[in-house]
Amino acid sequence: MVYLGEGGRVPYLNKNSIVRNVEDTLEECWNGAFPVDVEAICDDLGIGILPIVDLSKTFRVDAFISADFKTIYVDSREFERDSHRYRFSVAHELGHFVLHRKYCPNVTKSLDEWFQFFRRFTNDYAEFQANYFAGSLLVPEVELVRVLDDEFDGSFVRNYWHASSSELGRILMKVRRHFRVSDDVIARRMRDAFPGVDEIDNNKKWRQK
Repeated sequence: MVYLGEGGRVPYLNKNSIVRNVEDTLEECWNGAFPVDVEAICDDLGIGILPIVDLSKTFRVDAFISADFKTIYVDSREFERDSHRYRFSVAHELGHFVLHRKYCPNVTKSLDEWFQFFRRFTNDYAEFQANYFAGSLLVPEVELVRVLDDEFDGSFVRNYWHASSSELGRILMKVRRHFRVSDDVIARRMRDAFPGVDEIDNNKKWRQK
């Protein structure tokens, strides 16, 4: 989540602008290996990650970034599991760091004040942008297209309809493991990369059972 000063607004950013910011971040902080190491990127940017017991239960968020943008707080259970959800949450907060920190004055001193602040001033633009940043960071489109084309005899678009449900499930499980993200993140990134991919998501033919 991102939290703005009174009257503050996160400006509209189109997807291409967000992707350019992702590409700049990866070029600066990433070693090129998959899955993308979000913890290493945080370390390179000088951002600490601090697990908090029962964060999700207490505050109904999986993660948040501190008012000074130097620490990402995460739910300790997800942190210990190193789950897909944890990785996406950290990438989401990285999106706020890269895209929004210049719009967020350091106006709070305590954790409670910070939560009161964001509950009043959460901005929908900011949340969409951070989600899109996270998906693009964890699943870069060029790599997604390459992996899927390799798995589908050179052309995902041409060949996926001819594959059986079990074959699709096997391939998409490999793709999910390659990026270490959830089915939902893969589905969203496929819709970005391939026209008509909504139909796959809608009939759920490819999802791992």
